[in-house]
Amino acid sequence: MRKLSRCVKKHRRKSLSEITNIFNESIDRPFSKRTVERKLHSDGFHKRSVKKKIRIREVNKKKRVAYCRGNLHKTVNAHWSKVIFSDECKVIIGQDSRVSVWRKVGEEWLTDCICPPSQRKYSLMIWGCITYHGVGTITVVEGNINALKYIEIIDNNLWPVVVRHFPDDNYVFQDDNAPVHRARSVQDFRRETGLKSMNWPAQSPDLNIIENCWWVLKRELQKRTQNINNTKDLEREIRDIWDKLTVTYLKSLYNSIPRRILRVMRNKGNITKY
Repeated sequence: MRKLSRCVKKHRRKSLSEITNIFNESIDRPFSKRTVERKLHSDGFHKRSVKKKIRIREVNKKKRVAYCRGNLHKTVNAHWSKVIFSDECKVIIGQDSRVSVWRKVGEEWLTDCICPPSQRKYSLMIWGCITYHGVGTITVVEGNINALKYIEIIDNNLWPVVVRHFPDDNYVFQDDNAPVHRARSVQDFRRETGLKSMNWPAQSPDLNIIENCWWVLKRELQKRTQNINNTKDLEREIRDIWDKLTVTYLKSLYNSIPRRILRVMRNKGNITKY
């Protein structure tokens, strides 16, 4: 059904009913919605949520490959299990604005199959960290994050994680290259407190396994929207979901790091499925 295939490619964001109506206008014998759906599925088309595309600069692609090459032979037990992964995340919830499109396997990054995120009703900025041994602190961040605020976040929330999970002080702290993270005052704080940090390649969310935790958090929040009527409710649900992230799940993320590194190298620094 080439005509149906052309129709759905032209109207990827339409509902099944709309696709059926549009298609039936171009043929003599109308199809039922069920028949259209069956033919679309047999041709490989399914309704899927759109992807949010990340464009990586060429210079950062090279840095990503160089970083992965330098860490290619590091094992989970000897190295990665000692890394504390961290990040900020803005959680927005309220109206359900998820967008779905008709596409085949492998078409998720086509221009007409992606879209930017939209705004919702309630939002919180949070900072969190994870370890190989369990979740670390998660905290709500009030106001904008500047260098002073970031130092306060680290000072109040990271050290308890180090004490609890790394009593021998054998840890490495990971944060990304956000300008506030690399501010001079933050670097001074690292030196003065002896914070053990690591280099990190820019534009590398696919290497930061805490991103998967944010994905789980947001997915679970969508199931609890009926419980959220204000930001206090949102914070309560965030903390509950966070505390239920299991050690088994976290270890599976850590164990995926060598595969992620290989994937980035094979993909020549471009963004990967992770």
